[in-house]
Amino acid sequence: MVLYTTVRKAVSSSAMSPTGLIAATPLPQRKKALAAPVFIPEKLLAALAPPPPTVVAPAEVVEQQSETESERKKKIVCSARRRPTRLIIPVADDAGEVAASWGAAAAAAKEADVEVEGEGFWVASRAGPRHAMEDAYSVITGKNGGDSQLAFYGVFDGHGGRTAVDFVSHRLGENVVSAVLAAGANTHPEASSAEEHDAVSAAIRAAYLATDSELLAQHQDASGGACAATALVKGGDLYVAHLGDCRAVLSRDGGAAAALTADHTCAAEGERERIERGGGYVSRSGSGVWRVQGSLAVSRSFGDAGLKRWVVAEPEVSRVPLAAGCEFLVVASDGLWDKVSNQEAVDAVSRSRRNAASVGSSCAELVDMARSRGSWDDVTVMVVDLERFVRYKGRR
Repeated sequence: MVLYTTVRKAVSSSAMSPTGLIAATPLPQRKKALAAPVFIPEKLLAALAPPPPTVVAPAEVVEQQSETESERKKKIVCSARRRPTRLIIPVADDAGEVAASWGAAAAAAKEADVEVEGEGFWVASRAGPRHAMEDAYSVITGKNGGDSQLAFYGVFDGHGGRTAVDFVSHRLGENVVSAVLAAGANTHPEASSAEEHDAVSAAIRAAYLATDSELLAQHQDASGGACAATALVKGGDLYVAHLGDCRAVLSRDGGAAAALTADHTCAAEGERERIERGGGYVSRSGSGVWRVQGSLAVSRSFGDAGLKRWVVAEPEVSRVPLAAGCEFLVVASDGLWDKVSNQEAVDAVSRSRRNAASVGSSCAELVDMARSRGSWDDVTVMVVDLERFVRYKGRR
């Protein structure tokens, strides 16, 4: 049986400019009160009456007119000098982003959180308020007698639109499983364990590259890309592969966190050197983020056709033998890892397991934790139970 799931969510909010927000609170209305009638004696009115107009001779009128004409320019200049200075409100550099954030906070946004519980895995996902959801995940399991012998799990983080992440979340798992099964069929029966492991790792790399080639060929006009972190369980071993800044963390021996991936960013010295050897450059933006060609923060991804010469789709693959002490795997997009440490993520899942609570609740807790710490990115968290594979391995 094949289980495939992809998350798609959109946050809709009314656009609101900073000026509109500043003027949202109206000034208090000012009303003039009518004065009560007052009795004034006639003698006082006579004293207050203005004097009769003075009759001016024609020559005097001409003289006054000439004086007014000669002083007109001076009066205009003096009036201009006394005019209040114009109030100018400066616009921030990130005015568009700030306005979008304010609008999202002020308007009623439709935020449909996603929580999924499958056999041996749990997922929680939430879209960030800036744009439509660009995270996705997929799961493929094969069953025999109720026990999984082969399983694929993946979390994907798109950028620059949904084209790349939609394609990769549909195709990568199928390509990986097909390539690994073909590699097993072609492996010599007397091959050593090391040779079998190498064949599986090579098949995963080939599947990643093939998926990237398919994406670029079928969506030549797409400018975006996607990062990924995937896990394949086969023959009692866990194979983890990744591109970009999605991450996979293993919990073992009572809750100790072990990172199985290292983020592919331009801040990594090895990635910087590889890009520069290929004729590219890495520059640091005003916010302190290192970027390929001054554009992309990750150094490996699917898609990103305009940067393909330097932003490659070749993954790093690692293998972990599933043995006693392997508890669970946390796979998540960078929306989590930017705000939550590896150990904090493992601790949250471990607490739910100790308290006999649903592991899915810990996924939602981690999403809330990232959001409460200021994450504006999409956040997707997947937890995979590894003990079930360890038990199956012991029964074979």
